[in-house]
Amino acid sequence: MKRNGRLWTLGKYLAFAFSALSILLTVVLTFVIERTASAGVTASIGANLAELAGQTAGRLDRSMFERYREIQLMSTRVAALKDWNAVQAELDAARDTYRFYAWLGVADEKGVVRAASAGMLKGADVSQRPWFGNALAGVHLGDVHEAVLLAKLLPTSDGEPQRFFDVAFPLRGGGGPTGVLGAHVSWDWAKDVRQTIFGPGRRGEVEPLIVSAEGVVLLGPAALEGRKLELPSLKQAGQGVRGHVIETWPDGKSYLVGHAGSRGFLSSPGLGWRVLVRQDLDVAYEPLRQIQQRVLAWGVTLAVLFSLLGWAAARAVTRPLLELAASARRLAHGGDSEVQPSHAYREVEVLGSSLNAMLAEVREKTALLRALNAELEQRVEQRTMELREAFDRVRANEQRIETIIEGAQDPFIGMDLQGRITDWNTRAEAVFGWKRAEVLGRRVSELLLPARYAASFEAALKGFLASGDTTVVDHPLERTLVDRAGREIEAEIRVGLVRIGEDRFFSAFVHDISQRKEVQRMKDEFISTVSHELRTPLTAIYGSLNLLSSGAAGELPPDAKQLLAISHDSTERLIRLINDMLDLEKIASGKIEYRMAPQPLRALVEQGLRDTQAYADGLRVRLKLDVRAEPRVMADADRIVQVCVNLLSNAAKFSPADAEVDVVVEERDGLARVGVVDRGPGLPPEFHARVFERFAQADSSDRRAKGGTGLGLAICRSIVEAHGGRLAFTSEPNVRTEFFFELPALPSGGA
Repeated sequence: MKRNGRLWTLGKYLAFAFSALSILLTVVLTFVIERTASAGVTASIGANLAELAGQTAGRLDRSMFERYREIQLMSTRVAALKDWNAVQAELDAARDTYRFYAWLGVADEKGVVRAASAGMLKGADVSQRPWFGNALAGVHLGDVHEAVLLAKLLPTSDGEPQRFFDVAFPLRGGGGPTGVLGAHVSWDWAKDVRQTIFGPGRRGEVEPLIVSAEGVVLLGPAALEGRKLELPSLKQAGQGVRGHVIETWPDGKSYLVGHAGSRGFLSSPGLGWRVLVRQDLDVAYEPLRQIQQRVLAWGVTLAVLFSLLGWAAARAVTRPLLELAASARRLAHGGDSEVQPSHAYREVEVLGSSLNAMLAEVREKTALLRALNAELEQRVEQRTMELREAFDRVRANEQRIETIIEGAQDPFIGMDLQGRITDWNTRAEAVFGWKRAEVLGRRVSELLLPARYAASFEAALKGFLASGDTTVVDHPLERTLVDRAGREIEAEIRVGLVRIGEDRFFSAFVHDISQRKEVQRMKDEFISTVSHELRTPLTAIYGSLNLLSSGAAGELPPDAKQLLAISHDSTERLIRLINDMLDLEKIASGKIEYRMAPQPLRALVEQGLRDTQAYADGLRVRLKLDVRAEPRVMADADRIVQVCVNLLSNAAKFSPADAEVDVVVEERDGLARVGVVDRGPGLPPEFHARVFERFAQADSSDRRAKGGTGLGLAICRSIVEAHGGRLAFTSEPNVRTEFFFELPALPSGGA
């Protein structure tokens, strides 16, 4: 900076800097104090306005509840009265006890007024009035409206038609509604509430407004009554939020507005009114402006004082520096070999010494510094690019995960360890009826679980928090949930425990299985009914066929014997099918009982061979037993023999004539294993996934010709899995097919 063509000295710079910093500090302090005071004043005044709005809304709700409850009780009394004169007396007495009852009346079921306070509208038809129809429909409160039928009957003080809100209840007789008791409560009631809370002294400072749920001003400044407002404060009040805001109104002025919503009281649902209490900002901030003026005056005084102190300090600091600068100039002109350090104070002395040391190293370090600077710039640029790429990958991954979750066909729900919902996709909104903003932060037990399961859910959650262990993670669970309408939904839930750093939360995909459950129930009922209904007559038919085959009815012709043999075989096949279906039903319902006991596996296999031998001989198939170990297992002997017979009969059935079926008993890695090997056509690859399904059969004509119900392997698999084992197979078409099952082997010598 130059003045009159000359550069400023360091002393002037320091003095100017001290002065500028002092002024800046003063301005900042003034601003901070002003903002702090402003926030405090705004919060204090806004809280007072919000409190007034809340008091008004509460007073309106409680007063409306009193009228609501009084008319409700009166409807019960009036319904019991048989004389219309008594009803008339009841209505007149009620009007005399409460001065804001503009009119009370009782209309019969056709809407004709049969009794009314002061006899007004007696005999009139009110069936088309909203309060009459709403009462019969279960809506007992009607919003503010102008007088219609009573407009000419009721006096007015200001020439304007009277306004009321309605309270009406149906009169209940033995066979249903017999009429409606209705009351018009004068809108002067609301003015009385306003007068009670605000009084004449406070009305000049603040302006209360009562606004309907549709945003129409019901009570307030004359210029606004009847107008519809759209303001942020109204929106917040409608959401049940009590607070305050600064906003600009239709008159162009800014107001500090306290707001609260009417939510009803006890049994009275209320009418959803919103209460606003506004105050002009100029009036509200008058105390703040006085504070600002005092702060500014003190700030200017302190700025001048600090400027003077800064100037004096700058002079004391710069004098030794000027001396040091003069020595440096002499050094530059060759007058001195080094800078002459000043001893005015320690810092200047150190500076002089440092300048001398720097002069010795500056030339040596210049080249090195340039090289390091270039390398540093290159590293910074490289690291910046790496960070940018990393951020892009993270952002892309987040977007991908969000897209996957939003695009999922099933609802997705995130829940923290306290049971609160943290995530909720679009499909969840569609299934359960709750919007994302409505459920976030709410407890799962309160929102999605039937009340009968909420306690057990909370207990399981507490158990997990205490032990860190749970059995529900990574396993499909079938649970009953409820939607927004209270409808119960059968769902399959797959829960995962997600860990991100130190944070953990549960993720759950929910699949609606209500239809699947219903179909399964209908199918099981059908199978059970058909099986039990067919079993009895088939048993009788089978016995009769056996008697005929044994010659009980005499010798039969050859053709009859052939037909009898076909009928006998078909009946046996139907009985086997029914027995298989009944076994499946017992397994599915959990009613099957297993008599578990230690068993030598070899003996069970040999029993299966004996039971199958005659069937195999008829097919000219040899059964060969190869015992490589003598394992013992904990098993139900009859059920394991049933598994062996099924596997052996299948192998014999699909083996060519004169072939051999190998049966191997061995022990592998603590598991007892039985394998049945045949050399038949095998299983086509496309059928592998459905081998163990109910009624599953390969589609080839050759396999269809062999017959069978398609239930045997499904039953065998259920039996083996109930024993803690597994049933599986390997197949190489036209070469080798092996079905085998494995069971946990008992320790040697175990009981």
